[in-house]
Amino acid sequence: MHEDEGSTPDKLQAMLDVIARNGSSSHSEQSDIGKLKADAASAAAVLVQFYGDTALERAKLLERRSPQSHFARLVTAEVSKHGKGPPGS
Repeated sequence: MHEDEGSTPDKLQAMLDVIARNGSSSHSEQSDIGKLKADAASAAAVLVQFYGDTALERAKLLERRSPQSHFARLVTAEVSKHGKGPPGS
């Protein structure tokens, strides 16, 4: 764990709370899709920062735990983008 990073566990918990909230509300997704995508990108960045190489595995786990959550799928997609660096890196 990254205990020396202080706020990282708090960020991770906040992200999990957002996933839980968004999993059950579909009406706001249409009107706030831009914010939803931005939140997903932020959540993905936290996962990548906290879990590094296993971030995609963690994102998929969160998605399985919230199968109705469009937000969880967006986070997984964003994490997979983070894993695609330049060739040879």
